[in-house]
Amino acid sequence: MKTEPENLARIIETVADAPTVYDALIALQEIYNVSFITYHLTATIISELDAPFVQTTYGPEWIARYLLKRYVHIDPVVQQGFLRQLPFDWREFDITPETAEFFDDARQYGVEGYGYSIPITDKAGRRAIFSINAARPTTSWDKFVADNRAEWIEVAYRVHLKAIHEIHGGKDPVPGLSTRERECLSWVARGKDHKDIALILGISEHTARSYLKSGRTKLGCATISSAAVQAVKFRLINV
Repeated sequence: MKTEPENLARIIETVADAPTVYDALIALQEIYNVSFITYHLTATIISELDAPFVQTTYGPEWIARYLLKRYVHIDPVVQQGFLRQLPFDWREFDITPETAEFFDDARQYGVEGYGYSIPITDKAGRRAIFSINAARPTTSWDKFVADNRAEWIEVAYRVHLKAIHEIHGGKDPVPGLSTRERECLSWVARGKDHKDIALILGISEHTARSYLKSGRTKLGCATISSAAVQAVKFRLINV
């Protein structure tokens, strides 16, 4: 019998070897014996591709219905999921008449009420949600989630990395900046120099310059000001 780490390694390899994110989701759906799996990236951060990226194993009839009814504005997984930091069970939602009607409609297309979602925030600040939907399992749903939750979190992030590479042709265009690098560049974007930043953050001028230089280098920019502009473009900082 395989040990849990070996099993997780096999699943991660399956995700990596799948031709596309969609193929990875299909494989995961079979591995975990669930009804549907969805991956939803809120934005890609790169100009013309800066739009939501969604891959799902839901049937085409439900996808068409979802789009036609504009359910994205009602769906609590989307509406609340991108605001949350921790994984959540769909049973946590406060059911309003509107969401009750949404879930009733979804059931007509095979979408059951048991679901678990994992919010993802990567080093570039991108937000995504990985969701699993299942009919009532043969064993307890709570036990099913407890047995697989830690594994799903790791798998969700691997799917996210695969999506970023798929969208951008195999290379992530957004560098990972440290918290301090982001802070320093955000103050540059507000018109502050390294002396001001050192005073604001309570660090030495030398340290402030070092963070600005490393952030500029990671962003591939010739000047600090252009690095700040690039960081804003990539949504690494807010101004």
